[in-house]
Amino acid sequence: MENVKKIDPHLLVCYDGTPSSTKIILYLKELFSNTPLELTLLKIISHPSASQGIETDLYKKLQKEAFLEEKAKEVFLQAERELKEVSERLKEHLPAKIYTKVLFKYGDIAEGIINFSKENLFDAILVGRRGLSKIATYILGGVTHKLIVSSLIPVWLIRGDKWNKRVFVPFDLSEKGLKLADYVSFIFANHKDIEITFFHIFHPLSDLKYFEGNIEELIELVKNKEYKEFFTKFKNRILENGFSIEKNKIRFKLKRGFLGPAGEIIREVKKGDYTTIVLGRREKKGIEGFFLGSVSQKIIFYFDDRAIWVVN
Repeated sequence: MENVKKIDPHLLVCYDGTPSSTKIILYLKELFSNTPLELTLLKIISHPSASQGIETDLYKKLQKEAFLEEKAKEVFLQAERELKEVSERLKEHLPAKIYTKVLFKYGDIAEGIINFSKENLFDAILVGRRGLSKIATYILGGVTHKLIVSSLIPVWLIRGDKWNKRVFVPFDLSEKGLKLADYVSFIFANHKDIEITFFHIFHPLSDLKYFEGNIEELIELVKNKEYKEFFTKFKNRILENGFSIEKNKIRFKLKRGFLGPAGEIIREVKKGDYTTIVLGRREKKGIEGFFLGSVSQKIIFYFDDRAIWVVN
């Protein structure tokens, strides 16, 4: 597996110049310093015509259209210059290929971001906390919330002020858990000093009470055939991305849970001082599709000082 060709992750950064979007830039500098990446900085701006009324006089209408066209060009170039400046600052800290894109706002912003991300096959959409409130978790509203519940591409919600390179990944023993292993190992395949903890909560009556160690030890320890097959697949998913189990600090922690999934995750995250949490979210249809799963919802509610990745 050492000869696996590694592909640099391509991340879409939603930037609008606000403090929340500036934190995304700081987060990338902290987590991915000296790590190859591809970044696209996206800024969506309002078209000057959006605030204009309807003109019925033909001559005045033509004059107005010419003025608005010139104004649109001006604000577009200004946004491009802003992204260029941000790009140059980022290049001082990250060995990344950085692209910029300015789009005029037509319709719903979240839908525009999702469509753009689909067209360009990004590996993640990075957003700040703007637009995400506790009320927004119950009723649709806010760009961030809409992205989290609607995007098929993982969404990274960046909050907090200080971050480290410790990543916490709760998983279950399903295909969703394997997809998390695949995604996380892909994103960090080129990383030199990341620390990742994969965490699983057993049922309180499970035979295996507690485990902490590496994947090889775990596969050797478990007696249940299905568990052994699952963790063997888990290991293979990691290795297929060229992620080195030996060189990187990766460990597994499994325990019986008495506080419930959300409570156990919160306790472990605080205890280990993890500043990035990676959550899987089950796909839901109908009215349930408008709401986050209860565990993801509780984690996002509780932590407003850490980065949370929601992987669909």
